[in-house]
Amino acid sequence: MTVVPVRVARLGVGIAIVLLGGCTLRRMEQTATRTVHVPAAGATVLVLNAGAGYLKVQGVSSATEVLVTGTAHAATVATLNGVRIASRRAGDTILVSAILPPSRHDPGVTASLDLTIQLPPSLTLDVVDSTGESTFRNVGPMRLRHGDGGLDIDTVGGRLDITDGGGDMVVANVYGDVHIVDGGGAIYLNNIAGSVSIPQDGSGEIQLSSIGGDVTVGSKSSGEVAVRGIGGNLAVRANGNGSIEYRDVKGHVTIPAVRYH
Repeated sequence: MTVVPVRVARLGVGIAIVLLGGCTLRRMEQTATRTVHVPAAGATVLVLNAGAGYLKVQGVSSATEVLVTGTAHAATVATLNGVRIASRRAGDTILVSAILPPSRHDPGVTASLDLTIQLPPSLTLDVVDSTGESTFRNVGPMRLRHGDGGLDIDTVGGRLDITDGGGDMVVANVYGDVHIVDGGGAIYLNNIAGSVSIPQDGSGEIQLSSIGGDVTVGSKSSGEVAVRGIGGNLAVRANGNGSIEYRDVKGHVTIPAVRYH
């Protein structure tokens, strides 16, 4: 295995970047608070459709319910009155949706709903979030389909599956495998117990550190790939015009021949 000095100072527990995301909304003068409580006894799954706006999800070990607090934004009172949070229970699944009607007076103005959610960390999450910065802390296994905006994820108690349209993402402390399909933006992963698979990635660098299993990167249009501390194999199938740098890989290394040093 060829060991190449790599700019690894940025890789590690101390990774910190500024996440710039969210949607730009015109003339959001009107605001109001929305709140929903859903008992969590017997529930195992939360299905969340967050829509446009900031999203923060926090697992709380003592929580016995899913508490959703939202700040609605709209240009007019008429539009604001239509912004709400819908919730229902279907067996062991809790379903929560942001309802965001278009403005009747100005079709170019879109309402938004910033959501803060507290929930038991044992719940499995199935999340759709269209636009806006999203933060997840101390949550269970999660599938996330995200549009534009930054992602900041710390402590996931199982597998993490992300489909992302654009924006940088920082992911740390995942106690399972990580699977990412990314349209663009930087990817920073640290302290992943399982394997990492990124079958498709657009532009933006990929930095990985402290990965317990294998790392596989498929097609990538541009941006460097830098990895350190891989417990299994490293395979980079194709990389458009970025460098590939690695260090401390315990298994086999497979990268495009022209990238070997």
